Amino acid sequence: MTTLLEDTKRIAIARQLAEMKALQTLLIANDRVLINGISDDEIRQRLQKMLEQDEKNLGVLETVMVQYGVKGEIQKSVEQGLAAIQNQMESSRLTLFEKAFQQELLKHQQTMTGITVHKAAQVVGADVEAAIAPLHTINFESRAHQEQFKGILEILGVLELTGQEPDQGLWARVEDAVAALTGVVGSVVTRTDDEMIIRDVLLMDHTKSDILIAEILQSDDPEKVQEYFGQLYKDVSIHGLAEEQVVYPALRPYYSHTEEIVDQTDGVIALLDELKAADPTAPDFKAQIKRFRSALREHINQEERDAFPILRNNLSHEQQKQMASDFKAAKGRIQDPKEALNLQDLVSQRSSNDRYKGGFNPMNHATFWERVFQTKAMINWVEAIVFLVGDRFIRDALQTEPLMNPEYSQLFYGLVFIIGIAYWWVSQDITRNHDIVRFGILAQSSVFAVLAYHTLLGSLHPLYLLSGVLDLTFAILFIRFLSANASSPILGKKS
Repeated sequence: MTTLLEDTKRIAIARQLAEMKALQTLLIANDRVLINGISDDEIRQRLQKMLEQDEKNLGVLETVMVQYGVKGEIQKSVEQGLAAIQNQMESSRLTLFEKAFQQELLKHQQTMTGITVHKAAQVVGADVEAAIAPLHTINFESRAHQEQFKGILEILGVLELTGQEPDQGLWARVEDAVAALTGVVGSVVTRTDDEMIIRDVLLMDHTKSDILIAEILQSDDPEKVQEYFGQLYKDVSIHGLAEEQVVYPALRPYYSHTEEIVDQTDGVIALLDELKAADPTAPDFKAQIKRFRSALREHINQEERDAFPILRNNLSHEQQKQMASDFKAAKGRIQDPKEALNLQDLVSQRSSNDRYKGGFNPMNHATFWERVFQTKAMINWVEAIVFLVGDRFIRDALQTEPLMNPEYSQLFYGLVFIIGIAYWWVSQDITRNHDIVRFGILAQSSVFAVLAYHTLLGSLHPLYLLSGVLDLTFAILFIRFLSANASSPILGKKS
């Protein structure tokens, strides 16, 4: 499978989605024109509600386009036609009735385009159908807006012809029609982009990948297999790249096994690269796909089982929504051929440098700092026990004077042992107990200063200074920890 084909049907759907986005942007501009031109309070309130829904649906449409994963360009003729309509809507050549009539026609066009895309997705593949599922929301609300425009057109038309308003009972008929539509469409309209958090977006990607693999395994047509694999390669690679930009940095402070998930991503993409060169007609090709599915599913299971609850428990709902927006934006940048390198170049770049040639800094990861605090705790415990039990023997071996007041030494090393317990507490949750870290910096720096002073005076054997040097080393590490913590909006959580 030396090349990755772009199926013409998928490109055609992508173009339709791009044109739907352009039309949705025009609908929003037209809503504002109508709101500014109409004085009737009832109509203005309904148009304001439509504007809010249209703005939300633009976000839904952008989500669909990112999840679909194929970029489409709007045709020049369509772009010019929409621009001409916008000029008419913003001019004084049309009456309010004519402008409202034009908007109703555009709503009908948007509805029928959305329905057509949905039906086309059923023909092209289940993965496409899954990716564009949120389009149902736009289709329903555009259809509901059409029903409301019937009432608006009736009022504006009668006013324009007679100067009088029609019977206001027409709004009851409109509401009945909208309610009937809701009954037909059902729960598909309850999903709004405003509710979408990072978990929802990731789950959509996971589902689409599962479907693509199933389609590959079920198909005996080499061209279809190549088409499905081409989409799978793009989806999984872009998903992994976007996760490393957005999801993993947010997860690391709370999850010590983040690097396992990152390593799994590396392994999955490496397997994809191997499959890219495979022959879809080879006897063992589907066996290779099954091995890939196992590796991908291991990654997905750990992410859904461990990472999702951690993000939910440690980030606010607003932060999770923002992360979803950032994740979609990252995917969009990678997908866009105008703004990004070739996808294969991006994957190659990532595997050849970032984490393995200096880009990977262990000090940016939770596991490293957990080990630092655990190590310091154990050093404290070992030092305390060794010197509490064996200080007299050590001094005899070094031929130095015994302590005049050994009880002070015992008190000091008892405190060293207790501080070790405090460091262990920090290691259990590095987002908390930062005041202990600050205290440790002061204490360890002071120990080094005192031991260095007495070593210079000659009243203390240099062996004891080794303990002070260790303390100073960890004091510097702790300063680095707090500095890294302060520079990160997620690590900046203080005790």
